[in-house]
Amino acid sequence: NLRGSRAHVSATIACARPSLPIHLSLPDDPSPSAKPSPSSGAYDPSTPGPQPPRSWTLTKPAQAPSESPHWRLRALSLVLPLDPPRVPSLVSLCLRGLAALPTHEFVHDIVPWLAPHLRRELIRHAAVHAPLGGAKLWPLYEPNGHADTEIIVVGPYATLRDDYFIRGRITTEQEQTVDGGGGDGDWDMDDDPSAEPLSTLVLMSTPLSTWTLLSLPPTLTRLALLHLPSPVPLHRIPRTCPLLAVLDLSYSAWLSTTDDSDRAFERVEWRRWSSLRVLGLRECAVSSAVLGKVNAGRWDDVEVVLQ
Repeated sequence: NLRGSRAHVSATIACARPSLPIHLSLPDDPSPSAKPSPSSGAYDPSTPGPQPPRSWTLTKPAQAPSESPHWRLRALSLVLPLDPPRVPSLVSLCLRGLAALPTHEFVHDIVPWLAPHLRRELIRHAAVHAPLGGAKLWPLYEPNGHADTEIIVVGPYATLRDDYFIRGRITTEQEQTVDGGGGDGDWDMDDDPSAEPLSTLVLMSTPLSTWTLLSLPPTLTRLALLHLPSPVPLHRIPRTCPLLAVLDLSYSAWLSTTDDSDRAFERVEWRRWSSLRVLGLRECAVSSAVLGKVNAGRWDDVEVVLQ
């Protein structure tokens, strides 16, 4: 080749190019444009050779709406003031890294040093983006039974024990008995802010037994029972939690028809909730008769959120 042409070289290279897609032959390729969408699993017609078998195609199982962070953020918006910034804060990034640690290291080396307000922020962030399992979640609620007056449980990753609140009351009474029998005590010490009672309870996509509902603490002012898999006796809640200001019962399938919701709300004594301000019934079929009972005899109407 007197002219120094490299046409024959390029032809050889073209024949030796890999026939597999770039994301299969080079799995560490950082170029996002070279990789097809993992959720689609569609065949790229520009790839040489026949179409690969279906078992070779990278597919992603369909995700239920209730399993997406966007849905969880919207579901929690009524009971919790969540307004995530476009750029995560340094605290959020650090807490996210700590939550990703192995369970044993997280529970024994990290949790004891987290202040109550940091525990609350960690649980809130995880509830939206990556719900914690029970092995990591429940140590964050010790020793007071909550994280800065809040409990958030997202299923199926974690579930609330039936005797959770009963055991907490027994433990508190025992501690008060021991403290009360020992001389002068620490009467001059400042009150511990972490000892404030539970005021917010959020249960999402997790079952709630009647036994647990009857043992809910009366100090609750915000209660969210979101996307519960089975019905609960709603008429029991006014006597158990009379101080509620926000009650969210959204996205529960057992309230999706008018007949079901009428039966569920038939025996509810709405007048007992004198402090109720917001009632969440998103994706629930509620009749006008039920809505009339909610605001009957009130000076200020309750804000009923249906969408």
